Amino acid sequence: MACRTTIEWISHAELSAAHAAYSVATEATCNDQKTEKLLVQPVTEVNNRLFASAVDVGQFWQQYLLLIMSDIPLEKACEAALLASGANEMQLDQTSKAVANRLGDARHAFFSRYPKITEQLELRARPLRERWDTFGPGLLNQVGKQIWGDGPPEDWWQQQVTALCVQPVRGGDGGYHPNQARIWLEAMLTDVDALVPEVLRVAWLVTSMAIDSYARQTSSDLRLMQPWLLASVPLVLNAGSELELVRGDRLPINEAMKLWRFGDDEVGTIVARWWESTLGSEAPMPARLKQLDESLPDPSRRADASDVGF
Repeated sequence: MACRTTIEWISHAELSAAHAAYSVATEATCNDQKTEKLLVQPVTEVNNRLFASAVDVGQFWQQYLLLIMSDIPLEKACEAALLASGANEMQLDQTSKAVANRLGDARHAFFSRYPKITEQLELRARPLRERWDTFGPGLLNQVGKQIWGDGPPEDWWQQQVTALCVQPVRGGDGGYHPNQARIWLEAMLTDVDALVPEVLRVAWLVTSMAIDSYARQTSSDLRLMQPWLLASVPLVLNAGSELELVRGDRLPINEAMKLWRFGDDEVGTIVARWWESTLGSEAPMPARLKQLDESLPDPSRRADASDVGF
């Protein structure tokens, strides 16, 4: 059965501001030095307040971004993220107000740098949107055939996906919401790496979301999701090769995992070797994935589902 997933593209100014603040706050690689300089003071003050309140800082930022991604207003998102990351309920009101004020300062600084952010994102996202319209359905069809043979289950692919486009601050990035049919990605005007076109990132995120949803519906052991997600990288690249988006004798698995910020070099090498060793295999996908799982390093050093999100 042909994939019928349709994507609604939305330029998301609020998520752009939150994503930029997150990138600075977590000391992620940021290639927009002007934005980083504007945000460093307010987000440092946010982190200092979180530390002083014995809050899990990383958990706070992840939850805050997921809430902004769900269109929750800043103040409510801040309070909910604090609760989810271990804030003292007796001090919640005071802490939430202080943190929200600093987040508001960061938001204001970001919009002072990009006063026409929505219009800019519309223009930036257009080339990728047009390329997806051309290649997207074919990519997902190829991925589905590789996993399921004749065709995936009826509910494998989301019928409607929302793609939230944000201002690039990391030179290409993206993720998905685990409980909603939403992906987010930096709106890159051109491909960061010619070996791995940005349209494949979109296909990978949609595929990852399908795997996540399927695993949660069919198994209580979410550890089993990890080899599925790792396998999604060569599956998407191979689909791209079928459509002549990826060229060459080998799939750029390590390059894609680095570009998509998923796993490290060792895991990438293991996935590449697994893919080469199982090419042409008639074994069902679960058996092949078991081989991959047994090849992976200690669980503490593996990529996991959270790596695909924020």
